[in-house]
Amino acid sequence: MTHPVQSVIESLYAAGRCPRLHVNAMGDGVVCPDFIREQWRERLIIDLDPSYPLDLTFTAETLSADLSFGGYVTRCTFPYGAVYVVADRSTGRGIVLDQNMPESVKRSRYGRPPATAPAAKPALRSVAGADPATPPTEAENEAPADEPALPPAASATDTDQEAVQKRRAAFKVIDGGG
Repeated sequence: MTHPVQSVIESLYAAGRCPRLHVNAMGDGVVCPDFIREQWRERLIIDLDPSYPLDLTFTAETLSADLSFGGYVTRCTFPYGAVYVVADRSTGRGIVLDQNMPESVKRSRYGRPPATAPAAKPALRSVAGADPATPPTEAENEAPADEPALPPAASATDTDQEAVQKRRAAFKVIDGGG
């Protein structure tokens, strides 16, 4: 039975298209130049352009090709488990193999935040001279009276009116030429 990676690559070639692979270069069994592995890590993108002499071969577990990186041609081997996308280079249509996709790629692709420890809660401390048994009064929670206090509704409407005037001043009527 043909592996889905091989099947999609062959289908794209048969349609005269160029397959683009997304490969985890850090995966077990990947054979490629070290500088490529270090530069691209889990996000190596390879175009298997049929106009180049790739000598593309498939086995039961891997695909191999002669690839050129900056003019340096080397034989590379990729286990199917390291390939997580096979798509048409020009349209982007193809298959995504979620089971092969590295976690870091999944997080960035699907918008998941990185798995981190929950944020530490702030440390609580006692206030000098305060009785811990009595909660603070409403007057203690208010801001200092150095600034004049406006009623919330009045300040909000003044600000809204100013914003409306600024927006209106930014627009001008143009004759439609009708």
